[in-house]
Amino acid sequence: MNIGIVGLGLIGGSIGLKLQSLNHTVYGITNNDLNEIKAKERKLANIISQDYKILEHCSIIILALPIKNLLNPSKSLIEAIPAKAILTDVGSVKVPIIKTWEKIHDLFIGSHPMAGTEKKGVNAGKLELFDNSKWVITPTNQTDQKSLQTLSKLFKNMGCDIYFENPDIHDQAVANISHLPIYLASCLIETAYSQNNEDLLNLSKKLAATGFADTSRVGAGNPSLGVDLAENNTINILNSIKTFKKNICEIEKIFEEKNWDVLEAKLKNVQEWRNHFC
Repeated sequence: MNIGIVGLGLIGGSIGLKLQSLNHTVYGITNNDLNEIKAKERKLANIISQDYKILEHCSIIILALPIKNLLNPSKSLIEAIPAKAILTDVGSVKVPIIKTWEKIHDLFIGSHPMAGTEKKGVNAGKLELFDNSKWVITPTNQTDQKSLQTLSKLFKNMGCDIYFENPDIHDQAVANISHLPIYLASCLIETAYSQNNEDLLNLSKKLAATGFADTSRVGAGNPSLGVDLAENNTINILNSIKTFKKNICEIEKIFEEKNWDVLEAKLKNVQEWRNHFC
């Protein structure tokens, strides 16, 4: 198929590489001259341009744009999307994006690949990003069923496990397992860095190993994404923060009371529960 990708950063670029490996013809849109040059050097798509007109050839178009751009799409982008093209996005918040685009395009279907790294930009995309990953599709009552089947087959062929979910439930779930960890990791990094004792800070930097790297990785991600998520999934993230505060306060109380038996029981429960997520 001819497939368009608007935005060739980490997600869009990785999609472009993967789709080309499956013999699709990919039309990629970049936002400036430098990114166009870099995207062409990395061959992130077969045809790369800043001109939305190349999308006229596409039967499927994937919007791999920041959330703020998805919620405030340019008139030129909207006008360039063929009426018969299946349209989806890769945003990690679904409700506001779906509300925006279902009013614009009849064949829009919200989706969200659960894959990524802390990298960004046209240099970040990689062929194997979606191997054995999860891709959530969030249909509504307005969703065209034939388009849904086509999109599902495409993502499955990319090596992804497909999940269908209500947009509201999706946004609540990702607040817990994807969005909250960004802010927790940032607090962890800030805690380790905010040391009045310079010798202690220097030693902490030297000793930090894989455990700290693993738990803090998402805190090194794109700050603009962190703000976009906060602005557009506020209530769900706040609910996650409140639950986390309750849990961390319980840990604090256990320490203050030196109730180590309770702590061990709690850690055993968490150890078992983690197996359901990883």
